Amino acid sequence: MDKHPNIILLMADQMRGDCLGIAGHPDVKTPFLDALAAEGVRYENAYSACPTCVPARASLYTGMSQEHTGRVGYEDLVPWDYSHTLAGELSKAGYYTQCVGKMHVHPLRNNLGFNDVRLHDGYLHAYRRPTTPSYEDQRVADDYYWWLKQQLGVDADPVDTGLDCNSWVVRPWI
Repeated sequence: MDKHPNIILLMADQMRGDCLGIAGHPDVKTPFLDALAAEGVRYENAYSACPTCVPARASLYTGMSQEHTGRVGYEDLVPWDYSHTLAGELSKAGYYTQCVGKMHVHPLRNNLGFNDVRLHDGYLHAYRRPTTPSYEDQRVADDYYWWLKQQLGVDADPVDTGLDCNSWVVRPWI
């Protein structure tokens, strides 16, 4: 038996807990998530300590409350400097830790103890300002943007459709 069992922690923004097929929702089809949940552990009564994405992530990454992380709302460009993180402690225990997707941390490429990060943070206004250093510009530092440019050309940008990820326009975000 492996000394370290595999751990997959999935975080979803703005998803109700009952919106999984395995949870019995009559309309939602989530076959891949259902398979993971059926073979692992699913916390049916889990909840976020804070309904805002950045403070919720800070609490999950650090194990601390908003009072101790200093994050109570969505704030850009505030350094994430914590002595202990979930990924860091797992790495110290011998796990190889990988993050794929959103982090919403500062600086943008702060790995928070993960051995590797494949970043796509959606659309971050603060990291697209003309005054942002080029190495922190989201269009440079975000791994998805590099992939997208390889697929569609150097000028490709997910917001070419005119939709913003926090738009009031009612259409799916690409």
